[in-house]
Amino acid sequence: MQPTPEHSKRCEQAVRPTCVCSTCGGSLHGWSGHLERARRGGEGVRELSEPAERQWWEQRRRFQENRRKAPTRYLRRAGGAVAVAAVVSWLAEHEDTVERLEKLGNAIHRDVFGDGLAAFAAQCSDTEPAFADYGRAVAGHFWCDLLAEIANVLDRGADLLGRVPDEVGAAVLEHGDAAEWGRVRTMLAEVALRLLWRSAHVLLGTDLPSAVLHLRVFAVLICPDPGGHSRVADSCLRPLARDTVRDHLTAGMDPEWLWGDKP
Repeated sequence: MQPTPEHSKRCEQAVRPTCVCSTCGGSLHGWSGHLERARRGGEGVRELSEPAERQWWEQRRRFQENRRKAPTRYLRRAGGAVAVAAVVSWLAEHEDTVERLEKLGNAIHRDVFGDGLAAFAAQCSDTEPAFADYGRAVAGHFWCDLLAEIANVLDRGADLLGRVPDEVGAAVLEHGDAAEWGRVRTMLAEVALRLLWRSAHVLLGTDLPSAVLHLRVFAVLICPDPGGHSRVADSCLRPLARDTVRDHLTAGMDPEWLWGDKP
């Protein structure tokens, strides 16, 4: 396999759903930029909240002018940007969480994507050349899908701790969306899931409510389109906006209405 090229900082700072980076396979997408904004406090938060709020009210105006009843994808995306800004605002007040999420993100990029998946892809590429570009195969809604479903399984109770990879695999790999993944992405997901759970379990500990919260937050930060990605919006954004970061929202919105019914 060829040496990995230098990663683009634009991917790490990305806030729009157009980034599909094969260099990091999405494992560095967005989250490091969001954590850096949280560390900068109010200035960093405003970089997100001010344009997000303007876009929200513009989409809200169009929604009302067109007399729509169900939220559009554009409105969900705009609401997602407001909610992400609220998450970053909340993180600015929780330095310990920022540090923990940074460790999780580094483990995902270094241990899961950079070591585990790289070794698996190198082994498979001898007989199936498509694995050579494994970063492209896992770009997009890969990590956020897995993280959101791990959070969902943990949220169902401690009795499922020993079955997390199997439960998440059933939810993700047997879902209708996975039919479009193809053999390479599916096989990579099976390997990544077990590596990801191992890293998350070690870093997040046995406090399940705390682990669920951290996984939901990180899924939102790494997702290319949290407001428009139904799994992340329903499983992560909605509970976060409803409860944890409610007081940090800069625009009035009802997360149950916006994301309660899957598009």
